[in-house]
Amino acid sequence: MQTVHATALKNRLGEVLARAALGPVAIQRHGRVVAWLVPPPAEKTRKSAANASAPPRWNRRTEERVVELCAQQDFRPSRWLRAGDAQTLAGVATMLASENGFDRTRMLALAERLHPGMTTPAAFNRWLAHTPVHAARFLPQLAARRNESARLVK
Repeated sequence: MQTVHATALKNRLGEVLARAALGPVAIQRHGRVVAWLVPPPAEKTRKSAANASAPPRWNRRTEERVVELCAQQDFRPSRWLRAGDAQTLAGVATMLASENGFDRTRMLALAERLHPGMTTPAAFNRWLAHTPVHAARFLPQLAARRNESARLVK
């Protein structure tokens, strides 16, 4: 559990909120805990609740949507949830946390919002063993899309 003094919260709100997205943060004032910042529960869509037993669909169209979302570095969970299965996308976000050019803290926070616990080594290893996402195919596509975006900006 992390602890932050109220003054530090006031002065570094953004940094503390980023940490709170990963887990509970206690706020102290005069040596006593006066509040807790906790991450919100993961959003469940009706679609994912209805198909909880169905295996995640991963086809070229889904892959292209996710590549585009990653290339834009959009960290809004609502957009990611519309792109596909929350658990699959949480694994993608966790995978991208270790890639150059991605904000590790924000990607891990996104993964936790999509599927709580995905950032733990055990959960991520299970995801790697059963995922329909092939990193050897996905990561080069993402790199090509990011390079294409960079050329267009110049």
